[in-house]
Amino acid sequence: MQTQGSFRVSRRRIVFGGGALLVGTALVAPAFDVFGHDLPGVMKKDGGLKQVFLPEQGAEDPVAHSLAENLFWTDIMAEHAAFFAMLMPGPELAAQRSRVEKFQAQFKAQFEKVRDGGVSDDNYLAFNETTVEMVKPFVDFKHEMRKAQESGQLKSLVWPLFFDHTAREAERFGKRLEQLSGGNVEIERGEAVKFWTRIMGEHADFVAHLLDPEEAALIKKAMETSDAFEKLHDSPPPAKEPVEEAVQEIIDFKTAAVKGIETGEIKSIIHPLLADHVRREAVKCADELKRAA
Repeated sequence: MQTQGSFRVSRRRIVFGGGALLVGTALVAPAFDVFGHDLPGVMKKDGGLKQVFLPEQGAEDPVAHSLAENLFWTDIMAEHAAFFAMLMPGPELAAQRSRVEKFQAQFKAQFEKVRDGGVSDDNYLAFNETTVEMVKPFVDFKHEMRKAQESGQLKSLVWPLFFDHTAREAERFGKRLEQLSGGNVEIERGEAVKFWTRIMGEHADFVAHLLDPEEAALIKKAMETSDAFEKLHDSPPPAKEPVEEAVQEIIDFKTAAVKGIETGEIKSIIHPLLADHVRREAVKCADELKRAA
């Protein structure tokens, strides 16, 4: 339901809407355009609080793909660090928080170099290598924190699974940049399906466990979505249609949820930026599945 000058998201539309849910400018205000100019081979997709950066359709240039991957994932990495910092409160976690804030600053600066046109045909290989070397210690940090949280040595508010989830994303990002530096832009369908069905299922789990307990219908919907992606993950590589339909449904769910969380129509302890973060990853997932061979 939408009224003039305000937004109200219907829980029924999120729970039952699926592919029929109308998502677009009527629901979400246009994102702020972070580019002062366009970058060759990179397109921007609106639909939430921030834009999604993707290679242009049909792009085969490893430079364009490198620009898009760096833009998308360095922003995601900076947000991972920001979320960890939020979930490491108090003086007893000051040391860990300081470490993670340094990662946040590094990835933010790397994002800004691409955004401001500092990466080109001449230097993209060196830039990719710099990003990969930046990712490695962040992966190590995530694994270190996961083990510490699991053992009780670290008493943060970060689930061990969230540390592991974000480490897998970072590891894949680094491998993708190495692949692009070798001139290969292809996405292998089986690998993409296995990676993204697990990520999307875990997103649904995270949402379910961060919603207010009174949001019973949305929690049920999130858990059903998690189960659906788990089945897709555990089965032999399915036909394109079932996976792409499932991804589009979770994009619709997440896009509407971002606005509902932002306006307080959905009760949760989910920060709107985290809700938009998982929405952008779902859009990235859909784009990769379409390109995958």
